[in-house]
Amino acid sequence: MSENQNPEIDSTDDLTKKKRRPLGLSLLLIFSFVYNGLLMLVMIAGLIFPDIVQRILQQYYKQIYISGTTAILFTVAGTIVFGLSFFGLVLLWRYKRRGFTYYALAQAILLFTLVVILRSYDYTNIAIALAVLVIFGLYAKNMK
Repeated sequence: MSENQNPEIDSTDDLTKKKRRPLGLSLLLIFSFVYNGLLMLVMIAGLIFPDIVQRILQQYYKQIYISGTTAILFTVAGTIVFGLSFFGLVLLWRYKRRGFTYYALAQAILLFTLVVILRSYDYTNIAIALAVLVIFGLYAKNMK
């Protein structure tokens, strides 16, 4: 049997062709990995230095008082949410549709916190987060 007639090689080639990740998705995932990974590291560092987090939050959100306990709760919640987002990105990288669910849930929590709780209306960041979410959603339709 010649190499071209081997059914195992043919099926492997078909599988490889089907699972190729588009370049645009790869670049967006890499950007998202770096962004979410760095923010998760910042949140973990905030767990070690909670007084710095409180001062930074109070400086940017002068309209509300942020206690030390509130700062720690925000940091713990942020670490969990960025971890969930990072997990979703890992699944998206592996071409799993449920990764979009985890990522979208984390982004919804972040946007809700930003807009409703902290009353920050940074339209540029909100628009970027929503655009990335929509792009991932479009790619996720073709994932298994």
